[in-house]
Amino acid sequence: MMGLKQFFYQLIEYLFTWIITEWRDAKTTANLNQEIRKYHEAAEELAPQPQAEFKENGVFGEEGWYIEISHPAFTSPDLDKPSDPS
Repeated sequence: MMGLKQFFYQLIEYLFTWIITEWRDAKTTANLNQEIRKYHEAAEELAPQPQAEFKENGVFGEEGWYIEISHPAFTSPDLDKPSDPS
């Protein structure tokens, strides 16, 4: 009988340890996700995303009319400078 009693004690100890380990992992993951979410919110407040700029040149339907769309993230400083033909 002693062997069976010891087996159940070890089984209960193993299950208890497994439950505690799973709970700690879940808690750590939840805390980490919360910290990541806070970091992203703070970063968005400090550096808002640039918005695209829309320019309509001319009158719709007339010759020479066009729409210009630019976005600061895709604009190169070198492209904004006029080229020197000399």
